[in-house]
Amino acid sequence: MTKLGKLARGVGAALLLAAPMWIAGCSDKPAVIGYYNADRIDREAGQIKALQDEATAKLKEKQTEVEAKMKEKQAALEEKFKTKQDEIAAKFQAKEDEFNQKVQANPPTSQEEADRIQAEANELGQTLQKEAEEDMQKLQQEASVEAQRIQQEASIQIQGLRTQYQMKMQQKLDTAVDEIARSKKIDVVMDNSAFQKSVIWGGVDITEDLLEKLK
Repeated sequence: MTKLGKLARGVGAALLLAAPMWIAGCSDKPAVIGYYNADRIDREAGQIKALQDEATAKLKEKQTEVEAKMKEKQAALEEKFKTKQDEIAAKFQAKEDEFNQKVQANPPTSQEEADRIQAEANELGQTLQKEAEEDMQKLQQEASVEAQRIQQEASIQIQGLRTQYQMKMQQKLDTAVDEIARSKKIDVVMDNSAFQKSVIWGGVDITEDLLEKLK
């Protein structure tokens, strides 16, 4: 289903529901029903296609902007990781040097004391490793939250662009339909595309008129 076609379906359906009441509310004179093929308008109307192309370009531009921002954040994250890894390595080295100096200043005099020192060294290593893992995990979580924020903002902006251009296209269509309906004295206008067969027989086809007005 095409972009403008989707928009027109809602309008056509609403008019279709309203038509019986409108017709019944009039005099004995039968209502004049007009219809158009929204699929053809979507594909062939120059003004609509121009807006579609403009929307596509804007959306592509926004997507490129988001990708660039994500790459920038990724580079910043990698730099943070490297800095943190260097800090951790330096901390490990400092603690190791400090421990070795203590052992050299007071070497163990028995196997039991040597085992105790080794146990202290192992415990220190585990503590430092846990702290390092927690720091790295925190960085990763911060990066994930930031990436989600960027994606959410981009999604809102992209949806806003889509809505903006859909409204522009619908406005052009509505204005053209209104002008043609007035000039031809048509009471009701419906979408009669392949997926929205509102008129089976009769009616006034204004598709060509719309294409001419929106060329």
